[in-house]
Amino acid sequence: MFDKRVSIIMRTKDSSSIIDQSLKALFSQSFTHFDLIIVDSGSKDDTLEKCSKYKHTLVKIKAQEYHPGKVINYVLQKCDSNVVVFLNSDCVMLLPNTLQLLLNALESENTHAVFARQVCRPEAMSWVRRDYEVAFPMGEKPEWMHFSLPLAAIKREVWKKVPFYTQSWASEDTKWAIDIKEKGYHIQYVKEALVMHSHNYNFKQLFNRKYVEGEADAYIFDLQINIFTLIKNYTASVWNDLIFHLKDLDIFGFFKTLIFRFFCHYAYYLGHKNGIKRKKNKDKKVTYGDYQ
Repeated sequence: MFDKRVSIIMRTKDSSSIIDQSLKALFSQSFTHFDLIIVDSGSKDDTLEKCSKYKHTLVKIKAQEYHPGKVINYVLQKCDSNVVVFLNSDCVMLLPNTLQLLLNALESENTHAVFARQVCRPEAMSWVRRDYEVAFPMGEKPEWMHFSLPLAAIKREVWKKVPFYTQSWASEDTKWAIDIKEKGYHIQYVKEALVMHSHNYNFKQLFNRKYVEGEADAYIFDLQINIFTLIKNYTASVWNDLIFHLKDLDIFGFFKTLIFRFFCHYAYYLGHKNGIKRKKNKDKKVTYGDYQ
């Protein structure tokens, strides 16, 4: 059983609506040998006041300077634990031994990073629940799901050799996972470690998120995206959504999903197009994801 002391990094920004639940679940875990580091990027609500109820170290980042890859690298430099856990401020661990299960899987010498199974909040829309069920199944994970930071743990010695990338704003977890696997390191999906996490983004938030993901993927994958690929991917998504909505008896919700899916694919297409352009021109001006 894992018993070494670990560092837990929790990034926050205006998380007042959920952070009480996240912290309560964390400090109720069977594994208690951790030091919590709160990394706040300009909260204007009472997030930090709620954090003050729990023992932690606070790192403040200016909102305009927040960049996931850069911030993670910066905070990891300050950690003195070999094992570092990432826990989003809007993630609620659902079992009292969620953290222990995650860390136990990291004990193996052949395992260098682990991530938990995420399940949706009760209020999650149908299309969001479908995405999460596909990405975080009860069985084997899909090949394209490399890693996910909302609840994950890594061995810091691996990060020292392979830091998180900073060329783009999003998908830093995916890029890092691909980079370390290319060097022979192993990542494990711990489906028994459950955490509640999902978002019902509005159209603006969704557009911004998918845009920066598309831009990031231009740096990560050798993909060719054009208007025909956009239509093909959208059609495939809609077909799978229809099947899910029929099983879910949510026909009315399907028509809303049609619009959300279009925003997803169109924003991703535009972001990827911009990422290819930036990559070609060696443009270092990062598009920031202000959807949070």
